[in-house]
Amino acid sequence: MENKAHALAAGLFLLLLGLALAATVAWFQGDRTERVHYTVVARSGVPGLNLKAPVKLRGVEVGYVESIAFDPQDPRQILVEIAVDTAAPVSAGTYAQLGLQGVTGLSFVSLEEADAQAPLRRAAPGARLALQPTLLDRLAESGPGLVAGFAETAARLNALLSDENRAQLGRTIAELQGAAQDTRHLMTALQPGARALPPLLKDADAATQRADAALRRIEALAADGQQLAQALKERAAVLDRLDAAAAQVQATSRNLEIALVGDTPPRTRPLLVDIGAASRSVERAATDLGEQPQSLLFGRSGRPPGPGEPGFAQRLKGEAP
Repeated sequence: MENKAHALAAGLFLLLLGLALAATVAWFQGDRTERVHYTVVARSGVPGLNLKAPVKLRGVEVGYVESIAFDPQDPRQILVEIAVDTAAPVSAGTYAQLGLQGVTGLSFVSLEEADAQAPLRRAAPGARLALQPTLLDRLAESGPGLVAGFAETAARLNALLSDENRAQLGRTIAELQGAAQDTRHLMTALQPGARALPPLLKDADAATQRADAALRRIEALAADGQQLAQALKERAAVLDRLDAAAAQVQATSRNLEIALVGDTPPRTRPLLVDIGAASRSVERAATDLGEQPQSLLFGRSGRPPGPGEPGFAQRLKGEAP
């Protein structure tokens, strides 16, 4: 009996020791991190996503997937419950995408910010995050359209590369070859002209220099012409003044003639003739004044009778000794 009691005690001790070890292991392996729960709403599928799949925020693992199920209110949606560390900065503008874990084919939930520059405004616990398709998903969705486009392009290429078009293309290539040969012949014919072009350019340069020299001479002649024109203007001004002085002399002579010999009809004679006539009139007036000084008081007396006039004979008798 005593041996059985010792065996029972040893068995109980081992059982308690195993329970203690299991509790210790569970204690050290237990996750006591405080987490916030969010729901990722997927309109499309979630291939490769399993329970306990990691959740990463901008590449940093911040939680895991708790459950995956269809939405009871809308079976076309899939609700993915995730548990995220409370310290993770999940904002109201955060969205989810599926990422691939290497080449395993398994997926993880990647959280991304819609606007990384906007102020951080944390999402409320239990908020729903939209699952947006990745680039591969968009390519897969547009795959049928791409295939249809490729098929249409292939059909057009087949129509373009028909027998008739190929023959036309061959003729076009032959014509291009002929045009290339003609161009080569033309270039060969133009080579002498191209070799003669540098001397022509030199001659043109020399002609340009001569033209520049001629232009400079023309400018000098223009300057001399301007000086000559200025001198002519000055001389014309002098002639104008001489003409004005001559007009004043003519007017003075006319006034003197009117004062001495009376008013006479105006005559259009040269200036020198008028001046001579005026001088002769002055000379006659001076002669008459010398012969008859009393004319200043009594006026001019009548002229003595000439031959054949009455009184001429008496005049001759009175003058005889």
